[in-house]
Amino acid sequence: MPATAMFSTLKSRVGVGGGSQNSQNVLDNNPIVQYYEVGKVTATAGPELVWRIHDAYRKSDGKEVSVFVFEKRCAEKLHKPKRKETVTELLRGSVRQLERFRHPKVLQVLHPVEESSDTLAFASEPVLASLANILAFHQDAPSTAHAPATGASSQTSASNHPPPQPPHAKDYQFLDIELKYGILQITEALTFLHYSGHVLHRNVCPSSILVTKKGTWKLAGLEFTERMNDMDGLEPVSCQPWTSRLPKMAQPHLDYMAPEVQTSSVCSIMSDMYSLGMVICAIFNQGRPLIQANHSSSAYLKQIEVLEEQVHNALPRVPIALQEATVRLLSRESRNRPTAQLLSLIKYFR
Repeated sequence: MPATAMFSTLKSRVGVGGGSQNSQNVLDNNPIVQYYEVGKVTATAGPELVWRIHDAYRKSDGKEVSVFVFEKRCAEKLHKPKRKETVTELLRGSVRQLERFRHPKVLQVLHPVEESSDTLAFASEPVLASLANILAFHQDAPSTAHAPATGASSQTSASNHPPPQPPHAKDYQFLDIELKYGILQITEALTFLHYSGHVLHRNVCPSSILVTKKGTWKLAGLEFTERMNDMDGLEPVSCQPWTSRLPKMAQPHLDYMAPEVQTSSVCSIMSDMYSLGMVICAIFNQGRPLIQANHSSSAYLKQIEVLEEQVHNALPRVPIALQEATVRLLSRESRNRPTAQLLSLIKYFR
């Protein structure tokens, strides 16, 4: 169902302004409720899907928005207070980054972060779901696709309190043109970050991509941005590889991480392009990433060794006009990958 048709259905079902008791209790002490009437949770996003996204509207003029809420207790299972604060600060910073990097293809923040002892919250343009929410249901469909036998994908939250899967995402089927323009929109967002913002995103994955109620795709998830080399974005800069010593929600998504990050602790704009290639494969592979490391760096390294075979197996499901670019995006050698600028020029997008 296209987003426009789904939005009208969703609006009648949820009822904009129909604040649920649960969301009000969670947000009771957060100043954002002074400005917005907050309704049901309709989606999730961010690292380990820790942001819960509520339908809401602005009290002053009735404008429809989405309110993102992070309940700090989600990080309490990390036990160490310092780790909990690390996660909270990452999420605070990601919203500040979204406000800083304003662009039509980057999620628009309408109200900055408000904080209470229990929650962080901010308001954005109306969001239907994260790409992760939609692809999670595609993963549940019967599949003959060849996938690594390493257990379930970690794209659904691995926390002890798994977030609700938005039921409206279950029926969402992308039209071919939506996929084409969605992938292009994320490519254009990366072009902006790389060449105007001079930053690396470092966590391009389905939980960082939001589908708005207008059907457009917006890049978010700026928790892990890294300043790139101002002289040459192709020049690697040092970055933290994935490690079991840090909380999962305080790191980029391992399944979408470029090989050079994990093996050499370096990243460049080409690392983001690899991650985009992984997202493209997941979209056309019934929501399943080609790497399913299940939060294990050793499993990741083993699967990287057979990545070329995995790409080969998945390629027939990728549109023909996108296949060559996908192979190049997922090259182990970073300099073989196209930049965001070059990718946007391929025939698939015309």
